[in-house]
Amino acid sequence: MGHRASPYSLARRIAALWAIEVAALWVLARVLPGLSLEGWGAAVLGVAVIGLANALVRPILLFLTLPFTVLSFGFLTLGLNALILWLAALAVPGLHVSSFWGGFAAALGLSAVNTVATSLLAFDEEDSVYRNIVKRMARRSHPLAENPSPGLVFVEFDGLSVGVLERAIGAGYLPTLARWVASGSHRIVRWDCGVPSQTSSVQAGILFGNNFDIPGFRWYEKSTGEMVVSNDPADARRIEQRVSRGAGLLRENGISVFNMFTGDARRSVATISTLATSVHEVRETSSIYFAFFVNPYNFTRALVFMAWELAVERWEAIRQSLRGVRPRVSRGGGFPFLRAASTIFQRDFGTHTLMSEMFAGVPIAYMTFVGYDVVAHHAGPERRDALRVLRHLDRRVAMLERAGQDAPRPYRFVVLSDHGQTPSVPFRQRHGHSLDEVVRRLVSESRTVHAAPEHMEGWGHLNALLSEAIRHQRLAGRAARGLLRRRTREGVVELGTRRQPAQGDVIVCASGNLGLIYLTHVSDRVTLEEIAVHLPALIEGLVAHDGIGFVMARSAAHGPVAMGRDGVHYLREHIIEGTDPLAEYGPRAAAQLERLDGFPHSGDVVVNGRYHPAGGFVESFEEMVGAHGGLGGAQTEPFLMSPRDWPLPSTTMHSPEEIYQVFVRWRDALAAGHEPSDRVDGVSGDVL
Repeated sequence: MGHRASPYSLARRIAALWAIEVAALWVLARVLPGLSLEGWGAAVLGVAVIGLANALVRPILLFLTLPFTVLSFGFLTLGLNALILWLAALAVPGLHVSSFWGGFAAALGLSAVNTVATSLLAFDEEDSVYRNIVKRMARRSHPLAENPSPGLVFVEFDGLSVGVLERAIGAGYLPTLARWVASGSHRIVRWDCGVPSQTSSVQAGILFGNNFDIPGFRWYEKSTGEMVVSNDPADARRIEQRVSRGAGLLRENGISVFNMFTGDARRSVATISTLATSVHEVRETSSIYFAFFVNPYNFTRALVFMAWELAVERWEAIRQSLRGVRPRVSRGGGFPFLRAASTIFQRDFGTHTLMSEMFAGVPIAYMTFVGYDVVAHHAGPERRDALRVLRHLDRRVAMLERAGQDAPRPYRFVVLSDHGQTPSVPFRQRHGHSLDEVVRRLVSESRTVHAAPEHMEGWGHLNALLSEAIRHQRLAGRAARGLLRRRTREGVVELGTRRQPAQGDVIVCASGNLGLIYLTHVSDRVTLEEIAVHLPALIEGLVAHDGIGFVMARSAAHGPVAMGRDGVHYLREHIIEGTDPLAEYGPRAAAQLERLDGFPHSGDVVVNGRYHPAGGFVESFEEMVGAHGGLGGAQTEPFLMSPRDWPLPSTTMHSPEEIYQVFVRWRDALAAGHEPSDRVDGVSGDVL
């Protein structure tokens, strides 16, 4: 699979890049104070020496300063670039750097020019000398024992439904994945992630084979009186401790990269549930960053493209407004920065980290690309803005594929998603009020209603990185703590919406179009009969609301009951009165809701934003135009793309736990040195 540039093509691009950098250095010497050149010969020789120093000296400097490079969030690499230019000036007659800031500006300018030029010339990092340096350093740091068994790499596209995947392949947004399917090496399988259709629940099931008692992205626990938010590092750690049984998918010397949970991996990078708690752990984590920062242009490239992504986001927001696109949501506040960080820095750093681990021979790895999900929430799952992100993610898959060809062991790739997204109209926009405001009107005036604040998933990974950095006890760590002290709670950085105490007689938690309502005056689950006595208008008012598809509560007499405007479904008794309120949510909806009701921390009342099959959209309790969390549409329809000859069941797999069982059997077969070949029993899948 894949293709590699010919030596002649590569030589031409190197020569073109060299010429561009020579011209750039000449221009910079004419406009920047503190930098001067005596003729074109000095420029040509200067670029050559800078390249040689970057290849030979920079890795040593970076190795010595790496912990501080990470703790400075990469900005120390800009200083290293200036130092390399200064060293080149010492060695090249006619190249003069008379001030630090002149050298700094020149180095930054050269890096920016390199960023643009490499993009225009399609000169990828893995074609360069830095790729070989990363490969050698990775093997030296993690020597691979003789083991010819194939390694296994899982790449997750957060939030990409199987339907959008197929249409994006057809429209040319995913040429690498399209080639895999067309060549017959891989096949696409649809599966059902169930409810709640959101990352913490699904990823726990995939990585641990257990997602019990994760009722939403956020929920309230009566036993502690606290709100749980899945992408809060402390909460994610507690969730992992609950669901892990020591048999995670990655327990066999695996690595977790940009995931919510570790899967019991031996090593993890930017994984929300694991934050370094000591200087030693920070230093060890820092060493993983070598593969990214060894390239003198990587950090500058990330800055340049993040700036570009900020401009793209601003333009797309204006474009939607000018065209009167509906529905749409606000794209201001911290979202543009979150978009840039998730679509550029997290994407590129994650790819480099995984490539480095593959060069080191890691046996199994799992990495999540979060950028599509972040953008689709605000742009819409099939709007051009979100599909552009897929094109860039596909290129990273191609990079991983090509890195796998040079790795010391063969690698097999599995690409999947954890859930999909359904186009959505914000409940507040459609009806003029939020879910908590509806609840407030339906309960007595003496009761207080608290709504859990919205908190986008993508902030969690960035907060995890920053939280690790501020725990360092040296100067850089102290400076970072001072800078972020107003956004830090108990040692954890909280960018995005700040966490608030959950206080009120009624707590309302929204996860897309799934709403969980808790009555806090009772420590146990409040029954439907008790609600009818104490809050007689609540259930009736929710059921009657035009924006709510169904309401579920637990009856003392009948067990969980799903109620709609025209009928009732008794889930435990399999009895339907009137029109089935779950008819539009698929044949598995009743079983999935019955399981959700069995979670100890499920809401006293569960509401699902209405699904409109004719329009293909749901009504979301959060301000987003691409939603997931509940039932309705593509949000419960993720995909699995795996090697075609690997055994798969013949009908739809209905839970992430079933996916885990399949993945474990694949993992164990490869670890034994052979391709998976035996039929997987007890589960089922739907091959497309």
